[in-house]
Amino acid sequence: MDNTNEFWANASVVAVSPVAFAVGFAKGAFDASTDKGPFNEGFNAGAGPIMRGAKKFGAEHGTTITKGLITGAAGTLGARIVRGVFKS
Repeated sequence: MDNTNEFWANASVVAVSPVAFAVGFAKGAFDASTDKGPFNEGFNAGAGPIMRGAKKFGAEHGTTITKGLITGAAGTLGARIVRGVFKS
């Protein structure tokens, strides 16, 4: 990955963590309760791919995410300014 963005990579992992933990817990519990393997292996098999995918997505698309946030903020500020002008 040439153009990586570590901040957005980590932010993406944090954003998907609740889902990844739920999937990992369900997979780990299922594997452990049905003797298909230990809980930790099932947890890692369920949560790992989700978290790796999110990290890769954030690293690859960080610049686009940042541009989108800045554009949205500028649009909101512009709308407030225009609304204030028309109110007076």
